Amino acid sequence: MGGGALNGELMRRLQAHLPGTSVLSTETAGLPPLQVEAVAFAWLARQTSLGRSSNLPAVTGARGPRVLGAIYPA
Repeated sequence: MGGGALNGELMRRLQAHLPGTSVLSTETAGLPPLQVEAVAFAWLARQTSLGRSSNLPAVTGARGPRVLGAIYPA
């Protein structure tokens, strides 16, 4: 279970290290913090099922966009 946004000390420290930036919970955008991980995996599954890439080569070091994961029918 996640929920880092529910950790007041973590949020305060992030804010302290990011002056001039607003550190907000996803709750402010209508997404409860405890649902972030489920939404992320649902998005990854959707990208895979549509044959779309879901990586960022500049971050992952991949040579280009890649479809992550696979779907195996039963």
